[in-house]
Amino acid sequence: MKRAMFMTGVLAAALSVTAAGAWAMDKECGPKGKHGPRHMMNFEEIDANQDGKITQDELDAFAKARFDKADTDGDGMLSAEEMQAKATENMKKRAEKRSAKMLEHKDANGDGKLSFEEMQSKGKKRGGKMIEKMDTDNDGAVSREEFEAAKAKMEKRHGKKKGACDKAPAEDN
Repeated sequence: MKRAMFMTGVLAAALSVTAAGAWAMDKECGPKGKHGPRHMMNFEEIDANQDGKITQDELDAFAKARFDKADTDGDGMLSAEEMQAKATENMKKRAEKRSAKMLEHKDANGDGKLSFEEMQSKGKKRGGKMIEKMDTDNDGAVSREEFEAAKAKMEKRHGKKKGACDKAPAEDN
């Protein structure tokens, strides 16, 4: 029993630390203008007694509730299958949001579907400018060297070291 309580405490602390790490990673690696955590925690959700303050106990209880939700068999442990199920659920939620947003922005004729032309509507302008910017020798094409130089310049401009944002995205809960 003591071991189970200890493990639960360790896991709750790990979830809290992971959330902070995910927020920091997203702040650094998120798309332009979209910095911040993938999952914005709701203050009211965490403030269980609704006193307008979040205590460590409330944060721990919130983390435990998230853990318990993922622990579908209720054994107090997360199996690989439970973690994969949670990750799949989170990916599905993100995909649904992204798809809805893309339809909202690109569905020019309002039919609830995107044609190739609708998908490319903004991309053609952006793609043309991209070629123009990367084509440093003005031959109308981008060589491997020009591509790599542009990539390095972009990584430097965004303060990223090579591979800094290549890690798997943090899990939403």
